[in-house]
Amino acid sequence: MELKEVIAQVPGLQKRFVYYLEAQGYIHPVKVRKHRISRRDYSEADLRIIREVWRYYQRGYAVQSAYDIVARRPRTVAYLTFQVPPPRWRQTLHLLQSCPEVQEAAVVYGSTLDFIVKTDTPEEGDIHYVVGPLLTQAGISGAPTVWRIVAHWHRPLPGGGEMQAYILMRVPGKDVERVLERLKDFPGIVEASTVYGEQDIIAKASVSNQQELDTLVMEQIHSIPGVESTRTFIVITGLAWSRQSAPPAPATTARPA
Repeated sequence: MELKEVIAQVPGLQKRFVYYLEAQGYIHPVKVRKHRISRRDYSEADLRIIREVWRYYQRGYAVQSAYDIVARRPRTVAYLTFQVPPPRWRQTLHLLQSCPEVQEAAVVYGSTLDFIVKTDTPEEGDIHYVVGPLLTQAGISGAPTVWRIVAHWHRPLPGGGEMQAYILMRVPGKDVERVLERLKDFPGIVEASTVYGEQDIIAKASVSNQQELDTLVMEQIHSIPGVESTRTFIVITGLAWSRQSAPPAPATTARPA
């Protein structure tokens, strides 16, 4: 993308700031010869670095310190859950989609929550910094529940998966890694993560119908030794999206002591 497109996507960004990041070697746009001058072609990775370094710079960080935070690995990938009044579902979904740090969002059937969102940020503190204003703009009060991802795997969505659901599991700590690995045996599971919080594993399912989902949860997942309980939240058709073109950075596979 051209520089003008980058600037249009980062409020307040100045050209000289982008030039400085390139001069420091923080971004690597491709130089494209065009008549007498060369223009830059910026990648999505360049845009992410520019956006995040600029945000920290605006908060008072030195450019070097800001870049060090942005470049740090692993990044913080997390699930957020919260409640939204039904009349605001579509508005909230649209606002979340406008936030580059939000990787996916879905409205689900549930009594204690009706939004499940995945974010990808440099640090855990950035979750509330980037999502909080969106929820305020949508007229939602209260902080979301945050489940930070520790280990994670995913595979492409299969064809014909007309029903999607999130399955929250309680698993003893000593069994978490083994259960996470066993979930790969079930084609209906397209993604699974161990998390910090009141849950231990969050899995995303994609199946053809309710019968397949019931079989997946009640016969397959519950057959795994160590799975103590599950809660299933079915995604409402037409009220979910995923930023497939920009998947989140993988979390570390090591579970902290």
